[in-house]
Amino acid sequence: MLFQTGWFSGLILAAAWCVLVLLLALSAPKAYRDFRKHGSAAALAGIILASVWSLNATPDGGQLAGMSYHLLAVNLIALMLGVPLAFWVCALLYLPYVWIFGSDWQAYPVNALALFLPALAVNLLSRAWVNRLPANIFIFIFVNGFLASAAGMLLTGGVLVGILDRVRAFPETALWSMAFPVFFLIAWAEAFLSGITAAIFIALRPQWINTFDDGRYLKPSNKIW
Repeated sequence: MLFQTGWFSGLILAAAWCVLVLLLALSAPKAYRDFRKHGSAAALAGIILASVWSLNATPDGGQLAGMSYHLLAVNLIALMLGVPLAFWVCALLYLPYVWIFGSDWQAYPVNALALFLPALAVNLLSRAWVNRLPANIFIFIFVNGFLASAAGMLLTGGVLVGILDRVRAFPETALWSMAFPVFFLIAWAEAFLSGITAAIFIALRPQWINTFDDGRYLKPSNKIW
């Protein structure tokens, strides 16, 4: 979903640029260190995002004509790379996406903040919660892979629809009764994509899920009973 520059005042656009640049600057040191350690995972994450974002559906007519839906895979990328590097990869890859699909570059920061921050915030909260639970690999995959992805998509949908409602881009009744319920369907696909992919990577290529701690979840026990 791409916001248009005309929907926002110059002050809001300027504030969005400031917030985006500030967040990128604050996360840059950690993102750079993670990139040095996990460069191959970052390259794979870029391929995953490009593939997922290119598959979108846009209604041809009706009150929601022009609205576009696609999976995010942001939670999966955050599991692979950690939040700082995931934020950088998403933000950088979103630049050519906005150009290819014809959005005004001035609305880029609003789009980036609304699309990425909700899912990244859910990922942080989910992993913090899971770290307080018993160290069980199935809990990690189910909560961080499946549930967090679905919750991140729903929160992102709520943020997007809320912004569209605020700027009066579409009729209010159409947004909340027609546009927002679609995110419940997309959340299932998002959860399946991220959860299954995370499970496969943990089983076959655990080095691609760098938030997964082998020492915590695969530590052998000396107890018989």
